Amino acid sequence: QTGAGLIIGIDVGTTNSACAIYRNGEVEMVPNSLGHVLTPSAVSIDGDRVKTGLAARERQSTHPDHTVTAFKRLMGVNHTTRLGKFSFSPEELSGLVLRSIKADAEAYLGEPVTEAVVTVPAYFNDKQRKATKRAGELAGLKVERLINEPTAAALAYGLHQRDQETQFLVFDLGGGTFDVSILEIFSGVIEVRATAGDNRLGGEDFNELLVRLARQRFESQLGPAAKGANTLYQRLREAAERARRTLSEAPMAKLAFVWDDKSYEMEITAEQFETECAGLIANLRDPVLRSLRDSGIAADKLAEIVLVG
Repeated sequence: QTGAGLIIGIDVGTTNSACAIYRNGEVEMVPNSLGHVLTPSAVSIDGDRVKTGLAARERQSTHPDHTVTAFKRLMGVNHTTRLGKFSFSPEELSGLVLRSIKADAEAYLGEPVTEAVVTVPAYFNDKQRKATKRAGELAGLKVERLINEPTAAALAYGLHQRDQETQFLVFDLGGGTFDVSILEIFSGVIEVRATAGDNRLGGEDFNELLVRLARQRFESQLGPAAKGANTLYQRLREAAERARRTLSEAPMAKLAFVWDDKSYEMEITAEQFETECAGLIANLRDPVLRSLRDSGIAADKLAEIVLVG
């Protein structure tokens, strides 16, 4: 807490963002207006109104030309996204999500929120970091500090409180990006020794495998006109994510969607899904090996592997 108001911590993700506050000696997740601790990083235009979060993401399947996600990948790039009759820079889109998080935090905490600590990928360059700070300013927040995402993960796990010097690996597989970092802690100081990853690999790619399976399964029924239909693609994507989440905990899931007033449904087993994912899982291996090689730390010297995402 500062003199002017509360300071919050924000994890701005490619797919989802989250907010937390430190009070009464512990970290507390701050729910949004829907009571969820995850806010989709999505923006949609409905007439002259801007929608963010879940309300925006739900319009992706119905209004794909007015909705955007994954703009974190464009931070620091001179790029314009057109939504309906409006144009936005990546910083402006991120700023809109941050503004809604700020408003939700103020409603939940009952007092003004003026400052924030915001996470960024360890590989973000100076331009990308400045763009993130600018997004915070557009949202009405003073970004007090930017923290590398693996460092934030270490802090969340309390690894900095250990007495001895230690090394560990942070395996962060998000919705749109994959990051591996080797961190070293000595005297309470956390240092990123090496970072590697793939900013075009994440949960969305695992969804795409299920989308492809559904297309193959229903190709003859959907007909040739469905191939290029963006609305169908967004519906399949939504159904695929639901199925993937179910497969995290169950041996089988149903992938169901409606297209052209007709219902479609197929069953997918966890075993089937894992076989389909073999290529993506192989792609996760290289950054792990690269980060170990770059850090000069042997795998058997790691005290812990932290799974994030």
